[in-house]
Amino acid sequence: MPDTAVAVAIPAAPPPMPAPMHPMDPRRGESLSPMFAAFLVWLLGLEPMTDPAITGIAVSGNSVLAATSDDPLFNAHLGALEEFERNLRGWGQACRADPDMVDALVAKLRRAGR
Repeated sequence: MPDTAVAVAIPAAPPPMPAPMHPMDPRRGESLSPMFAAFLVWLLGLEPMTDPAITGIAVSGNSVLAATSDDPLFNAHLGALEEFERNLRGWGQACRADPDMVDALVAKLRRAGR
């Protein structure tokens, strides 16, 4: 059998991987924490979309506490203040929100309940 040239197909480069979404990116839809979504609704002053709804936020030390439509006392511990601030900044970055607006929301969070 005579030698024959073998054509080798070089595969095209794979498409670039999309950048991983930030955990607070609103495009994550159902993956966005319901608690953070309810908190964000309160923080932005929107009509409540959850049941129970967050009706107020208080900051005590490093804890973020919430009053809800089911319990008007601030009995619901939502998490650490630093985590909420980090998530707010991540949400703002993912949404390409104005940094001044995000700073104002963080300030509102830090003043909550005072």
